[in-house]
Amino acid sequence: MGTISKRKRARSVGTRCVWPSGVENRYDISAPTRWRWEKDGKLPARDVFVGGIAIGWRPETLEAADRGQVAT
Repeated sequence: MGTISKRKRARSVGTRCVWPSGVENRYDISAPTRWRWEKDGKLPARDVFVGGIAIGWRPETLEAADRGQVAT
């Protein structure tokens, strides 16, 4: 019989928010690379906030960045 995994899967993509793990999947990069890209400005600033803390990106923000535009 299969084993039950107690490991919780990280959120990646929702309809209104792309979590950091979703960005890693989208661009096939590791967590340290995502962090470095954020720090170097290769990724747009996070624009989804919960309780004043930036948690992720709106999908349209990442799509605009992929096209080389700024999301409005």
